[in-house]
Amino acid sequence: MTLLRSISFVSVLMICSGLQFIIPCRKFESDRYKYMISNLVLVGFNNIILTFIPLIPFTAGIYAVDNKLGLFQIVKVPFVLEFILSLLILDVVIYFQHRLFHKVDFLWKLHAMHHIDPMLDTTSGLRFHPLEIIISNFIKVATILVFGITPLAVVSFEIALNLLAMFNHSNIKINKKLEHKINKILITPALHTIHHSKIKNETNSNFGFSVPWWDKLFNTFTAEGKYPQEKIHIGTLPMPGKTYQLFPGMLIYPFKKF
Repeated sequence: MTLLRSISFVSVLMICSGLQFIIPCRKFESDRYKYMISNLVLVGFNNIILTFIPLIPFTAGIYAVDNKLGLFQIVKVPFVLEFILSLLILDVVIYFQHRLFHKVDFLWKLHAMHHIDPMLDTTSGLRFHPLEIIISNFIKVATILVFGITPLAVVSFEIALNLLAMFNHSNIKINKKLEHKINKILITPALHTIHHSKIKNETNSNFGFSVPWWDKLFNTFTAEGKYPQEKIHIGTLPMPGKTYQLFPGMLIYPFKKF
């Protein structure tokens, strides 16, 4: 499973990174490489932090199955149905988690580190504060234990979430007609860029990382922003200086007053 995750991660990172330079939606700034390197260094740092966490989603799935713990371990349903329901449950939990991180002041300070990236690219989908990663880890673990979600469903979801986050943060220009077809079932770069707008009501919309259904169901969907894709003002108000946008300064950004 670790090998599969690594191969899929590297493959999508390379494909989306390549496409965004071939068909970019917004012009890349000359120093963008600094942010891309910084975001990737953060990924490595977060992975080191996670090695010290005693219970992660995959091991929680193993524990739930071994101990017959959780709804799906008590109430048996067909495997395919259980698998699909597990993915949907995890995805809607992540949707509400995302909304929570925008709503609660302390959580927003952590999550804002993701939003102060002044330009989106594939690596932006990997840019999260380690404390946010830890909190998210335990939200997923609790969900897995409550519902008895199997390790296979957990790994499948984790891989999909990671890959789709890289895709929808990419600076890829997709033909508008094709994009409108894709965004019926997946969050596209165009939809997610709206979420990274400096306009508050746009930032507080399009919370989904994978599918647009939850945003449409819970009335947080924005199909078109105030500005066209090429001119969306990305970031937060106010924006900190580069010291806090790049690693390691980004780690202390949530604890600074601006």
